[in-house]
Amino acid sequence: MLIAAAGSAQPADHRTYFTFSGPVELPGVALAPGGYLFRIANPESSGNVVQVLSADGTKSYAMFFTLPVLRIQPSPDPSVQFMETPTGTPPAIRAWWDPGAVLGREFLYPKEQARRLAKTSSEPVLTTKAETTTAHQTGTGDLVRIGSNGQETAVDRHGKPAASSPTRPPQQGENAPSSVKVPSDCGAFRGCK
Repeated sequence: MLIAAAGSAQPADHRTYFTFSGPVELPGVALAPGGYLFRIANPESSGNVVQVLSADGTKSYAMFFTLPVLRIQPSPDPSVQFMETPTGTPPAIRAWWDPGAVLGREFLYPKEQARRLAKTSSEPVLTTKAETTTAHQTGTGDLVRIGSNGQETAVDRHGKPAASSPTRPPQQGENAPSSVKVPSDCGAFRGCK
């Protein structure tokens, strides 16, 4: 039996459009409310660098290093996972997933920013072992997750605890639809959409 289904070709760069109703934070940059295009910067050589542009693709805001991250259930819509942040501060994006994907991309935050975010997050923040202050400086192989108490756990290039590091439970992602409403009290992100 042959079944035909309508298909949509996913561009090689996995371009995904998001509209945020409030400001959001990414490694080294804050984005104002509005529409944005997330895409893989160079899909032929590596899927680990993400570029964020204006919705029309004419203005580049930044490029970010990422690591693969898995989630249990795929969502039919593109989604992001936020970190917990204090009330009154923009929610920080932890990871991004394509529609229908279980494999996403977790953003590497500069150490200074990761330390600040980790203080209020219930999950450790992915960062570099070295002191870094910009997204560009995070392109290193020496990675750690920094917890709310400042403790660092070394991770490998897949984001898993390094052999000499203690293990931790796997991350669970909260999905937000591609049109993301960011309420002003979304600081402690708990199902906030």
